[in-house]
This record gives sequence, C-alpha cells and structure tokens, in this order.
Amino acid sequence: MTGHNLSSPKETERASRIATLSPVLVALAVFGVYLSLGSRTTFWDRDEPRFARAAVEMLESGDYMVITFNHESWPDKPVFTYWLMALAIRVLGPTELACRLFGVIGTALTCGATFYIGRKLLGRQAGLWAMLMLASTLQMLVIGAAATSDAVLLPFTIGAMAVFSSTRETRVRPVHVILIGLATGLAMLIKGPMGLMPALAIGAVSLLDRERRKSGLGLMGASVVMGTIIFCAWAVPASMAAEGGFLREFIGRHVIGRALKPMESHGGNILLYLPYYIPVVIGGFFPWTLHLPGAMSALLRRHLVGPSDRRFFLGWIVPPFVLMSLAATKLPHYIVFIWPALALLCGGVIVAARAGTLAPKDKDWLRGGVWFFGPVAAAVGLGLVVGPWFVPVPGMRAWGAAGGAVILTMAALAVREHLADRPQRSAIVLILGMVAFQIPLQAGLLPAVEQVKISPALAREVNEHTGPDVPVAAYKYGEPTLNFYLGRRIEYLDSADAVLAWATQPGPGVLIIPTDRLVPIRERADNLPLEEIATVKGFNYSKGKPLEVVALYRGDIR
Repeated sequence: MTGHNLSSPKETERASRIATLSPVLVALAVFGVYLSLGSRTTFWDRDEPRFARAAVEMLESGDYMVITFNHESWPDKPVFTYWLMALAIRVLGPTELACRLFGVIGTALTCGATFYIGRKLLGRQAGLWAMLMLASTLQMLVIGAAATSDAVLLPFTIGAMAVFSSTRETRVRPVHVILIGLATGLAMLIKGPMGLMPALAIGAVSLLDRERRKSGLGLMGASVVMGTIIFCAWAVPASMAAEGGFLREFIGRHVIGRALKPMESHGGNILLYLPYYIPVVIGGFFPWTLHLPGAMSALLRRHLVGPSDRRFFLGWIVPPFVLMSLAATKLPHYIVFIWPALALLCGGVIVAARAGTLAPKDKDWLRGGVWFFGPVAAAVGLGLVVGPWFVPVPGMRAWGAAGGAVILTMAALAVREHLADRPQRSAIVLILGMVAFQIPLQAGLLPAVEQVKISPALAREVNEHTGPDVPVAAYKYGEPTLNFYLGRRIEYLDSADAVLAWATQPGPGVLIIPTDRLVPIRERADNLPLEEIATVKGFNYSKGKPLEVVALYRGDIR
C-alpha cells in the first residue's frame, strides 16, 4: 500500500505532463506533415505563383508598400502575406517551400487555437480530437501548404475567436479588446473584409446572448474600428503611392464586384442559385462528414454544450455560411473560417458518445453520417484508382491505385465501426487512414503530376538557353507559373498580327506560344525569323486540356 502511494504522485505528474504536451506534439506533427507536403510540388496555377512572384518582385524593387505582379500594379490582396513570403524568401531563397512556409506555420497555429477553444468549451479530449480532425480534412490539405493567403489568415481569425471564447468565463477586459482588434487588423491586412469574419461571429453571438449583448457588441465594434485603423495605416499610403489605384481596384472590383456578380467563372452557373456551400462542406470537410450530422444534431438539440456555448457555435457557423452563400462569387475556401468550429463539434460528439450523453435521435444522425461520407469516399477512392488510366503519366497508375486502396479501406473499416455504434473507433480509423494516405500522395502521386506541368520545364529550358536580360513575350499562354519560374517580366501579345510584328523587331527575344497557335501564324509568314529552343508537352490543368507549348528565339542564339 505504501509503495502504491509513493508511485501515485509520479504517475499523476507523468499524466499531467503528457496532457500538457499533447496539443504541442499534435501541432508539431501537423507542422511536419504539412511542411513535407509543401515541399513535394512546384507551384500550382494560378494563385500560388502570383503570390510568390509578387513577393519576389517586392524584394527586388525594395518597395514594400505597392504590390506588383509582372512589374505591374497588383491590387488583388492586401500586403501582409507578401511581407511574410518576402521574409521567408530573403532567408531561404525564392523556393516553393519558402513561399509556403508561413501557410504551414499558420495551419499548425490554427490547430493550436482550435484546441484552446475546445479545452475552454468542450474539454481537453474534444480539443485534441478537433486538432486532428481539422488538419486531416481535404480542404485543409489543399490550402494548408499552399503559397496563398488562406492558411496565413486562419490563425488570426481563429485566434480572435479563441480570445473571444475566454471572455465567456469573465467580463470583457481591455486585453481582450486589444488582442481581438490586433488580430482583426492583421487579418484585414491579409485578406481585407474576410478578416472581419470574427467580428461578424462575435456580433451574431452577442445578439443571441442577452446577458452579454452589450459587452459583446462593444467588443465587435472596437475590433472593427481597430482593424480598420490598422488596415488603413497601410492601405491609404499604398493607394496614394499607386495614385489611388489600390483602394479603387481592391474595394471596387475585388470586394464589391465579387459580392455582386460572379468573377473569374466562380459562381456564374446554376450553383449560384443552389446551396453551393452544402456540397462544399460534404466534400471539403471529408472525412469528418461521417461524424458531422450527429454533431450538428447534438448541438441543435442542446445535448452537446450548454445554452451559452450553443449560441457561441451557432453564431460562429451560421452567419459566415449565409453571408458567403449570398455573395455572387463563390469559392470553397471562402467558408474555411467555420472549419475549426465544425471540427470542435465533431470532437465534442465523439467524447459525448463515449460518455453516453447523446440522445437516441443524435445517435441516429451520427450513424446517418455514412450517407454523406460514403459517396465522397467512393468518389475519391475510385477516382484515384480509375482516373490515372485516362492520364498517360508514368507511375500514376500504381500510386493512384495505392492511394485509392488506402481511402477505400479506410472508408470500409470506418463505416463498419460507425454502424456498430463505435464512433470513437471510426474516428481513430479515419485519422490513421488519412495519415497513411500521405504516403502514396507525397511519395508518388504529387511527384508524378510534376511530369505534366508545363511552365517549370519550359522556364528551365529558356533560362538555360538565354540570359536573364533577354525579354520574353507570350501569346495565348498566360499561366502565372511561367512568370515565377522564368523570373522575368513577360510581354503578353494580344493577336497573331502582334506576334508577327514582334518577330520582326530587332534584338534578341523569346516567344512562348502553344504549338497549335503557331501553325497558322507560320502559314501567314513566308519566313518567320524564329528558332525553336524548347518544346514541352503537358497538361494545362487551369484549362483542363493537354497542351504543347514551344519557346522560340528571335535573333542568333549562338
């Protein structure tokens, strides 16, 4: 008995240490997996190379106020993401991993903030589950290691929600206002009005909660004011430096314009009039749609959290979902702000199921998750197995079959456990399956796809044959990856006549043109004074078609 009493404090201390370190270890594991994921591919058109090239040009020019792409004003997004990329590039060089680094860091920090909220509202175990769930969704795998602004934005918006969650236990203090205001301002410097998502959620929660309505609305108002001041501290001088162009273009086109009409073919079809983001959740939140219906049922039926925390989650999820559904331009990542909330609810429902606190209806909805999960699992798994047979890429069939086998096996085992009322076991299967899927994904599938990317190979050939001062023009091929990998300004020609005029100009130059566009131009010209230096066949995934592109040299290449 004495020995037991002596060892008990050590066991307690060890358990406490493990409990303290577990979220840190999960965040580090997420960082490692996503860092590896970000190192496996060249950039994907079109957003990644635009961000990356703009950051490189920022370093080259030394102008950290006005953003340019292809040495022209680029008011697509505010400046903070470019600053972070430029910092990483200065340290690591202009590589893909450098440009993706802060997105990877952001993903790990977002998981950490999600755990913090879960610990406050649902308990430590639910918070740990939520971290793993969030990191393993398809949507996070797409954006979490990308050289774009989404994963950089999330730690600030979810961080603001984490601070707000801490006010649920006490009154709003000045430190809460400062932290949420600062997070809002930096989020706006990353993605403009999208950085106001926490303020929207805080306002909605406050309207639902009579007891905290006044303080909550005051916190929302203060965060909007502070965020706007921080945003304008850069945006106003930057717009003045660009002769008013930034605010006019960014606010007018990219904010108001996207809200009122579909842009860049995003939303301009029948999906505009349908609940677009429901299939986005079903697909993008995979594989955790297996548990999501039960989680939503338990939330709505008041079996998961108390009334105050129920309002917290409803205010977090519903307004952004509705607002983005009403906007004309729709993209899947526009609602990724609610992903941590969904992950927390799914983590909570697993803990509640194990504790036996779910109602029969909740259990029915939990089992019913197979109807949302199953079709996506079958589509992804069978697509990986069958799809490579229609794409002649060496190695793709074997690795596709391996990846598809992992997904289909994971799905079958998870569904079996789930229908046997063992949701925790089904969740463990999903975690292990998504981790196992990283092996064929990173070792085979992504490297195989590199073989059909056109711009990196074409740029490599051009840079080997010509010096960095030789000007480059392009006709009917305008993928931004070419800008990044060439590392030069590209003159875009708008007609066949412009190509003919360019070809007869004095001095050296390189023309990038699809082969099928070159043939009729050669037929018009008796003797086109251009020498072929490279031809690359591949797949233009931005256009969804195979393509052959040729690089032609003007002048004496010798």
